[in-house]
Amino acid sequence: MKLIRLIFLLLLIVVLGLSATGQNNWTVKKDKEGIRISTRQSDHSKFNDIKVEADLPGNIYQLANILTDIASYPQWSYSTKTAVLIKKENPNKYIYYSNYSAPWPASDRDLYSIMETRIDTLVHSLKIIANGKSNYRPENNGMVRIPYSKSDWEITTLTPNTIHLIFVLELDPGGSVPAWILNLFSTKGPWVTFENLKHKMAVLNHIAQK
Repeated sequence: MKLIRLIFLLLLIVVLGLSATGQNNWTVKKDKEGIRISTRQSDHSKFNDIKVEADLPGNIYQLANILTDIASYPQWSYSTKTAVLIKKENPNKYIYYSNYSAPWPASDRDLYSIMETRIDTLVHSLKIIANGKSNYRPENNGMVRIPYSKSDWEITTLTPNTIHLIFVLELDPGGSVPAWILNLFSTKGPWVTFENLKHKMAVLNHIAQK
């Protein structure tokens, strides 16, 4: 009996170790101008998970204001055509709709998301989680509903005017487009998005310091 328990324990340790290794198996695809983009094989989709790490000017409150201004997403988020706030359930929980231009030959995509924010005023950190809700409302004609989407934002304060951001996106874009085509855009999209976000934060921070 003791031998069986020992074997079971060793197997459990091996499985947990393999799981932890897979979860952190990121490959850096681009590291430029303070923005690092990495990808890994997804557990949920043929489309790679994406991680972005960056230092941005400004503070967590400025970033929170940008990320909760749903209608402004097309101004800085790559390929976003429309973003509409559907419902604000409380000061920290939002339901919104967005649609996206997809690279040829893919069809455009759309998504309903539930976004929750949490600010820790003691350590000046911000956490945002947005989960896609594919069945929140009926599908729209001419659009492919994204069946799975989850994004995590972890933001910490480095200085009064600098924050560090870690963004992780898990996505199944749906449809029949081969994953390798969409994976070609797994660097360009995040790069453009976070370059735009960095510039937007710099403008807000400059105005705040006047």
